[in-house]
Amino acid sequence: MSVKVDSPVEEVSPEIYRRRRIVALLVLVFILLLIIGLISLLAGRGKNTESASTAASASTSAAAFSDFSERPSESASASESAKSDESSASESAKADDSSASDEASKKAEEESDQESAKPSDEASEDAEATPSAEPSEAPAVVAACTATDLQVSITSDSPTYAAGQNPALAVTYTNTSGNPCIVTGGANNVDVNITSGPAQVYNYAQCYANPVADAEVAAGATNTTPLTWNRSLNVLGCNTTATIQPGHYWATASVNGVASQPIRIIVTG
Repeated sequence: MSVKVDSPVEEVSPEIYRRRRIVALLVLVFILLLIIGLISLLAGRGKNTESASTAASASTSAAAFSDFSERPSESASASESAKSDESSASESAKADDSSASDEASKKAEEESDQESAKPSDEASEDAEATPSAEPSEAPAVVAACTATDLQVSITSDSPTYAAGQNPALAVTYTNTSGNPCIVTGGANNVDVNITSGPAQVYNYAQCYANPVADAEVAAGATNTTPLTWNRSLNVLGCNTTATIQPGHYWATASVNGVASQPIRIIVTG
C-alpha cells in the first residue's frame, strides 16, 4: 500500500524571482557607493594633512630669513649713483680745465715759434710754389716727301708749237697724305726732263735750277712750279746755243724723285 507524501518546497513565480534580483542589484550598488564615499573621505583627509605641512614649512622658512636686512630700494641706489657721477664729473671738469690751460700755454709757445720762423717758411713755400721750368717739347720732325705722299703731274700750255714759240710748262705736286712733308731744296728738287725717243735733249735742273731752302708741303696742299723750255739742246752743255729741230718730244717732271706721267710736245717749226 503506497503512502503519498506532500513536498514542502514551494514553487517561486517568475515575478517574485525578478524582484529579488532587482533588490540584490540595488544592494550591490549601495555597497559600491558606500565604498567610494569612504575612499573619497580618506583622500580629503590626506590633502588637508599636506596643506597643513606646507603651511608649516612656509612659516619655518619665513622664520629662517627673519634676520636678513631689507634690500635698498632702487631710488636710493639711483641717488647714490647720481652723487658718484656728479663727483666724477666735477673731477673730470677740473682735469679738463687744467689740460685746457696746458694746451693754451703750448699753443702760445708754438705760435711764438711759428712767428719767429715765419720768414724762412714763407721763403720755402715761395720756392715750392714757383713751378720748375718744364722742358719744352721738341717739335715733331717732318720727313721728306716720298712716292706715298706726292702726286706729280706736268702740263703744257699748248700741244703744238710753231717756229719762235717756246713751250710753257707747269709742274704740279700735291701732298695726298695726312701729314706734312718736305720738298728738299725747293725748286732745286723740281726737275723737268725732255727726250726725243731714247735720246736725251733737255734737263732743267742741270743748268737752270737755283739753290733754295727746303719747302714744307702741308697735308692736302698743292704747289705749282712754272717753267719755260727755250728749245735749247743743253745735253751738249749749259752754254750751248744749239736748238732743237721740229719733231715730237716727251716731257717728264719729277719732285723729290717722284716722277710724273710723260706728256707729248710737238714742235712744228
